[in-house]
Amino acid sequence: MANATSMIRVFLAVELSSDIREKIVFLQQQLQATLPPINWVRPESIHLTLKFLGYVEPSRISQLLSVLEPIGKKQNGFSINLQGLGVFPNVNRPRIFWVGVTGMTQGLKALVFEIEAALDSLGFPLADKPYHPHLTLARIKRENAIVGAALVENGILQTDQPLGTLTIEGFLLFQSDLDSSGATYTPLGTVRLSGNTPER
Repeated sequence: MANATSMIRVFLAVELSSDIREKIVFLQQQLQATLPPINWVRPESIHLTLKFLGYVEPSRISQLLSVLEPIGKKQNGFSINLQGLGVFPNVNRPRIFWVGVTGMTQGLKALVFEIEAALDSLGFPLADKPYHPHLTLARIKRENAIVGAALVENGILQTDQPLGTLTIEGFLLFQSDLDSSGATYTPLGTVRLSGNTPER
């Protein structure tokens, strides 16, 4: 069995376009002016997460990619819309502040279902709650009730805040390294969706 220090932390996610990242920068700047201090996620670190796998042995990366590759041959590309703001778990004690996903969500959920099934065959546990696609804008680590009150008072959660359309032509396996300045993500492999002809 591998030593814990030799394990790497990995997850599956969709990369965002540069246009959407620019809109996230603008949105975060707008929100910073109306909210108490919270931990904003660096725009370059924001992804549409599909599944968090946890710590694995580096030697298993090729095995992971080999069971995920067939998904790409079955699934076509598709597009989703990024819009709407929300929080987890609730506005009274928010901990995660996010942008929502609309549009072709059935395509996204079908993709996640295929990923779950493929990884289940390798012994990875199935998700214990329904998939709720979102982009994490910020993490609220203190004064949660005060932040929640500010969100309500300013009507922030009632705004559409459209960030545009994200075309999903594949997904990536990322390594996540945590340090005092935050997380650094390194792509380990890509699974392309067959045809890459988005449905709109």
